[in-house]
Amino acid sequence: MDWTPAIGRVLMVAPPPGWAEGPQDWLDDLQPAGIILFKRNLPEDFEGARRAVARLHAWGDRRGAPLIIAADEEGGFVTQTSSWFPTPPAARCIAWAGEPEAARRAFALYGARLRDFGIDLDFAPVCDVNNNPRNPVIGSRSFGAETGIVTRYARAVHDGLQSAGVLSCAKHFPGHGDTDVDSHLALPVVPHDRARLERLELVPFRALLAEVPVVMVAHVACPQVGDGSLPATLSPRMATDLLRHDLGFTGTAITDAMDMQGVAGQFGDEEAAVRALVAGCDLLLYCFEIDKPLRARAGLRAALESGRVTPERLAQAGARVEKLQAAVAQARAMPRGALQGHEVDAALYRDLARRALQVLDPAGWRGFALRIHAASAVTVTGAPDDAVARLAARFVARGIAARTVALVDAAAAPPGPVLVVLAERRPLDAERIALLRQLALAAGPVGLANVLTPENDAPLVEAYTMILRSADHSDATLDVVAERILDAQAGT
Repeated sequence: MDWTPAIGRVLMVAPPPGWAEGPQDWLDDLQPAGIILFKRNLPEDFEGARRAVARLHAWGDRRGAPLIIAADEEGGFVTQTSSWFPTPPAARCIAWAGEPEAARRAFALYGARLRDFGIDLDFAPVCDVNNNPRNPVIGSRSFGAETGIVTRYARAVHDGLQSAGVLSCAKHFPGHGDTDVDSHLALPVVPHDRARLERLELVPFRALLAEVPVVMVAHVACPQVGDGSLPATLSPRMATDLLRHDLGFTGTAITDAMDMQGVAGQFGDEEAAVRALVAGCDLLLYCFEIDKPLRARAGLRAALESGRVTPERLAQAGARVEKLQAAVAQARAMPRGALQGHEVDAALYRDLARRALQVLDPAGWRGFALRIHAASAVTVTGAPDDAVARLAARFVARGIAARTVALVDAAAAPPGPVLVVLAERRPLDAERIALLRQLALAAGPVGLANVLTPENDAPLVEAYTMILRSADHSDATLDVVAERILDAQAGT
């Protein structure tokens, strides 16, 4: 029996090099249910990328079933489209702004842009309750450490996307917030029992499962609830018993990327695919080389022939994916409103970023701003280099000479105000903390703009009296940081 079409129905893959204008035999061969797009495999110009996505749509139309086009578009630093149009701030920044309705409007605007580009499914909202300050992978991607806040804003994002005709996905089930390992690199463990999961991690998922069409299952092990050290993606107790039987989810369960070391580090592509499907996941996600889903297909075909995977289980997964494809077709048929100018989106995102910005020592910042204006210059340092350069460019655009220097050289910079940019996801190591403290004492005046991970400045608050704190380093937030510093002398 030719299992190719049935197996393809449970695969979502990233396109190979040359896909945008080249032949589509890879699609004819794999016959996948969907495609995930990243900035790295999209043409640089918007119209060229949109034409390439339209070719994917056309292939699905010829097949007679939509090819689901998906992307990671959470806002913040998790976006594939920020070089083409404004994108919202990160989740925690949005929650700090304190307006769920504004969050809904933001993702309605964002969703309209995504739909115009050709995206059917957005892998958002993040429903993780990020209560571990040393979490290296979720952090500001989560709306916060309180279940009520995460639930409220995750629903707002879902509602906004849905209103624009883009399907949403709740992730990362059963919760990736209380981990200190990045599942891209290794397998995180959530050591808690079921009572704790019900009290914290599962709360946002339980609230949204009746509304969202897709749930992303994470590569996290829950030894007290799942199957020992197996990640939830490969655990029947997690992906079927908990998600389906206990929580009642009836939509499509998609894996987190099967290329990630949280699962790929334990099993080969063939074995991992078989285990994920048997566990209860319906759609297997592959984000890198096309050979991985090809090996997964081979593994699934062998498992079907041996009886390890039953035709009934494959048909069940396929039926759920077909239900998702029907939802995609319905969403594509929704009337489209006229897109407004990019300035409308950007203004709303800046307003959210402005409301979210926290200012320590406003009087000190007023003096700092006066020094910058008097010298018409500021030294900008910190990490990473991209964030430093992007913020410096905003000072230059407002007539201020902004020198950028490496952090190790900042103490020797010419006299004058120094702005330290902190936009790092992972906690600072001892060497970086010591260097930043030394800079605060050696130069002056010095301000700290922590614009990604609020927890990271905890070891520095005694050394830096002036701190601007956000949870995002998107264009919207950097605009607001420059605005806040340069207008500080007016008390705004």
